[in-house]
Amino acid sequence: MSETIIFGIIGAGMIGDYHIASIRSARNAEVKSISARTQETVNRKCLKFNIPYGTVNYRDILDDTGIDAVVIATPPLLHKQILLESLDAGKHVLIEKPMVICRDDLGTVCEAVKRHPECIVVECSCRHSRLQPKYAFIKTMIHDGLLGEIYHIHHNHLTRGTFIEYNPAGTWMLDKSTSGGGPVIDWGPYDLSFHLGLLNDTPQIDSVQSFTQNGLKKFNDSSIHQDIEEHFAAFMKFDTGLTWYYERGAGVHCEQKNETRLYGTKGCLRFGYLTWDCSEIEFFHIDAKSTEEHIIMRADMSAHTNDHIELINHFINCIQTKCEAAMTPELAAKHLSILFKILNRD
Repeated sequence: MSETIIFGIIGAGMIGDYHIASIRSARNAEVKSISARTQETVNRKCLKFNIPYGTVNYRDILDDTGIDAVVIATPPLLHKQILLESLDAGKHVLIEKPMVICRDDLGTVCEAVKRHPECIVVECSCRHSRLQPKYAFIKTMIHDGLLGEIYHIHHNHLTRGTFIEYNPAGTWMLDKSTSGGGPVIDWGPYDLSFHLGLLNDTPQIDSVQSFTQNGLKKFNDSSIHQDIEEHFAAFMKFDTGLTWYYERGAGVHCEQKNETRLYGTKGCLRFGYLTWDCSEIEFFHIDAKSTEEHIIMRADMSAHTNDHIELINHFINCIQTKCEAAMTPELAAKHLSILFKILNRD
């Protein structure tokens, strides 16, 4: 296939803008229509991005036979219903994470995807994880046996800032009834996508011990409903014997840079996995002469455009070549099931 993919964007917030800009950068894609909650937003975004059509009813996009694919970029509360309707309309779907906010909906979504094998569905947590060079670089080291058997993962990242400082219009993120949760649900899909992907997605969860804490960040706006977790930590055990200490926080009274340590029987890696983290990957091991070595390496990031563009290009490639998605709904559901366990929503 070489024809242009025609997109409809469902959701006109900050992340919708990223998707529109990325699609506009692709040579074989264009945005035909966008939907938003208000006509004012529709008019403003159509003018800003030179989009020919806009609507306050996303079903107008699904009814348009000239649209091949949709991007679901609404608050997570709406993801499941729009995904189901998009599949019934025969659209390819790029769906923002989290795919759903309720554990009981995981099976419903996965069954719907199976009923529509003609539709390509990609979940967006591969954006900052599997579609960037650090992932392939580290996975190759593991595959080549340089670390031996990975027996423990340690990953933590704590910030005093929250999603609201990044996106002041996103106060819905603080309400778990619309967002699904705080850093567990916001960042968890990326973290699990990266780390479990390094191990070929084979470990199956056995047990989770966790805590969550909220009420840490204070906002002057009394109209903001805030009930998400702001800090959590979990100790997880998997059927392969792997253990994982996992901690994140946003709005916590501490700062800790994003850092992963992969402990293997032959060596250890320390790094920040995100593309905007330090490019250094530290390798600790003992060489053939029993000499302790500490080697600093760097993944080649020169050909990487940005995470959002790589995601759109991957989705388009999946549609045109039928290649396997970097994050399928089934795999996203596996990760969400673990995250719901951390939140004690099992």
